[in-house]
Amino acid sequence: MDQLIEPGIEVNGEAVGAVVDAFKQYPSVVQKYLIKYGLVGAKQGEIDRSAWYRLDSWLSAYQAIAKDIGLNSLYTIGKKIPENIALPPHISDIRSSLGSMDAGYHLNHRKNGVLMFDMATGMMLEGIGHYSCTLSSNENKAVLVCENPYPCELDRGIVTSFATRFEPMARVTHDNGAPCRKKGATSCTYMVSW
Repeated sequence: MDQLIEPGIEVNGEAVGAVVDAFKQYPSVVQKYLIKYGLVGAKQGEIDRSAWYRLDSWLSAYQAIAKDIGLNSLYTIGKKIPENIALPPHISDIRSSLGSMDAGYHLNHRKNGVLMFDMATGMMLEGIGHYSCTLSSNENKAVLVCENPYPCELDRGIVTSFATRFEPMARVTHDNGAPCRKKGATSCTYMVSW
């Protein structure tokens, strides 16, 4: 996955805070990963949600959580991320929610100190991959291709949360016929229906 990441990429502290929120019942579980990968100091203890964190450290923490706690923990974390991050202001339904995932993704990362998406101009910087959404014009369906350095289960949780925010009965499934990051690919594909 590292080929998708350019140097100097950071992730918003609100997204990092989603991990803390996902483990609210057991904060000491996640704390050891935050300390181990330099996201917080041993005495500091808490994520500064207004800070920016190195993406490579953040991805290492995800890998360790998946290995030690299990992949389902990443799905749980993914479901929390949309509750914590900045989103473009025009999102009002499932179609705009899914269609804006790439902008929201880039809005919560920065490259060499510059936000990777500028809402005023619509300009997007490259360096972290993309969320590509194809919405069906005549059915309540969408296909999302997530080509980014994050784990598959995390993205499944993120897509699920974006979909169910406006359509609580939305269903998200992994397209098992498509490439998958768990099998060494650079992307995963999710089918959304509502």
